[in-house]
Amino acid sequence: MDIQVLVVDDSSTMRAIVSSVVSNCGYTPVPAASGEEAIGLFRQHRIDLVVMDVEMPGINGFETCRQLRKLSEDWFPVIYLSASSSDEDIIEGLDAGGDAYVAKPINDRVLKSILTAMGRIAIIQSKLDQANKRLERLATHDSLTQVLNRRGFDEILERCWRQSQREQTVFSIILADIDFFKKYNDHYGHGPGDECLHQVAQCLKSALLRPGDQIARYGGEEFVILLAQTDAAGAEEVAQRLQTALAKTAIPHDQSEVADHVTLSQGIADSQHRDGMLDILKAADDALYQTKRTGRNGYACARPAA
Repeated sequence: MDIQVLVVDDSSTMRAIVSSVVSNCGYTPVPAASGEEAIGLFRQHRIDLVVMDVEMPGINGFETCRQLRKLSEDWFPVIYLSASSSDEDIIEGLDAGGDAYVAKPINDRVLKSILTAMGRIAIIQSKLDQANKRLERLATHDSLTQVLNRRGFDEILERCWRQSQREQTVFSIILADIDFFKKYNDHYGHGPGDECLHQVAQCLKSALLRPGDQIARYGGEEFVILLAQTDAAGAEEVAQRLQTALAKTAIPHDQSEVADHVTLSQGIADSQHRDGMLDILKAADDALYQTKRTGRNGYACARPAA
């Protein structure tokens, strides 16, 4: 792991000395001449550790530390450099978010030892963060299709609903069901059936053009697509694109009653004048049922809410 160390000191000589010690530890120094510059660099770089002078013109080291902590939810070590080691300064510095003090004039060996110790903690923290992200992904993604699962979708839908209420915007839901999937499984087997689900999920995901559009496996052979800032008319265009993309993929389905390849039935509803998230989902589900009742391999749009 390449550890990047933000070195903050208004003295160019001190920055060079500290940067040299950082390099000797095998880390990468990112020098800054002021607290203001440090904040800017922190936004631009992945910083793993901070070594910072306390007494600087402009905002001092304590205030800089407070602002850096606000910029990141992840923990990172902060080492203060200071000519003052009074109890009051130490308490204030630790309360501001610091983790260690090194007295000036700096002893290179002491600073290197503290940097090495803090670097080990930074590496452990990074591994813990990565493990937590993997666990979060396992909790919110479907292992078979590699798209969101029901739980992950519900979380995104709730955020989207709140945003739409706050900003008075509209979003749409598409419920999509693979036509005659039970017959597919019965004919080809469950292994090919699982592969079919994976192919369909990835095909639909690739057909969504905006980063904010989300697809989830909603259960069995059913998928749900959330389209932010999209009304029903816009969602119909997306539904048509999904139909076309799946037709081009041409997954064989000899037992289908509507085509010789895998197809979808889709139901569309937008959030305008809906009473809540369940109301939108029910409207999309009703539209999906209408599609199935009138022949499948197509889409229907829910009637506008009164």
